[in-house]
Amino acid sequence: MVSRVKKFPNVENLVNMPAPKPQSLIVRHETAAERKTREESEARLRPNRQLPVAAPAAIRNMKIAAEAWRRVMREYHSLEGEIVTRLDLDLLLDYCVLAEQVHELDEMRTNARELYKYLIEKNRQHREDGEVVEAVMMSEKIQSMMDHIIKLDSRVDRKRDLMFKMRQHLYLTPRSRAGVAPKEKDPEPKEVDPMAMLLGEITDFVNGDGNQQE
Repeated sequence: MVSRVKKFPNVENLVNMPAPKPQSLIVRHETAAERKTREESEARLRPNRQLPVAAPAAIRNMKIAAEAWRRVMREYHSLEGEIVTRLDLDLLLDYCVLAEQVHELDEMRTNARELYKYLIEKNRQHREDGEVVEAVMMSEKIQSMMDHIIKLDSRVDRKRDLMFKMRQHLYLTPRSRAGVAPKEKDPEPKEVDPMAMLLGEITDFVNGDGNQQE
């Protein structure tokens, strides 16, 4: 019996293909027609609401996650081009939650390391005092603590690797930005003090007269 199920040999390749870059990140030469088509396509996918600068309610009570959100938003808003939109909200939230979890794992490892050092010292004291049984028991605790630290290292390494991959999708790594980094916004023009300008003109005039007399 011939199966009627269609096969799509290139589905995996399509899934793994990188997402198209936003118009603001395109640096290759494009014709006016190509640019217009791309801009219209992006406009149809641009949500009406923008990403909030303040941390969303989902992570507002998570100190590290909220700080990560505000830091990333400051960088995005300092750029002339639009890199992320409201459609990227969940990805950004996941990234910030991961930052919180990595911070927690780092703290757990620090505490485990301090306890490990304490057990080492107690083991040394038991051996010096001839307390063999206590020394053996302490050695078992030391080995258990070592295993715990190794497991923590493995977990945090996996989470950091996931954060790195998210940074690539969010254009937060040097390689993901290479050749496509948008310009920074022009700084806001400073207000000119009329009195300072007048004094500067008088100074220039006086100096100019002095040079002429010489």
